[in-house]
Amino acid sequence: MHRFTAIIFLCTSAAAFAQRPRQPYDYTVLMQEICRQYANAQIGMPANLMFNQCMSERHCRVSSGSSAYHCELPGPMTWHGGGY
Repeated sequence: MHRFTAIIFLCTSAAAFAQRPRQPYDYTVLMQEICRQYANAQIGMPANLMFNQCMSERHCRVSSGSSAYHCELPGPMTWHGGGY
């Protein structure tokens, strides 16, 4: 339960962090940290597989000609929860 709470906290922190104007590199580093913690918290699955899946789900790809990741910055929310 504590791990789940920590992951939720990190994800909400990442969302708040992404709203501030920063370099895309900072966002990529943050996503890598979150995905590493997530992968290490999993039991019964290879950590590298879980890390790669986590990064992929966050639109992070390995840069061409490099082994470094690059994550797309999140855009504005388009869903407003109902209404008009």
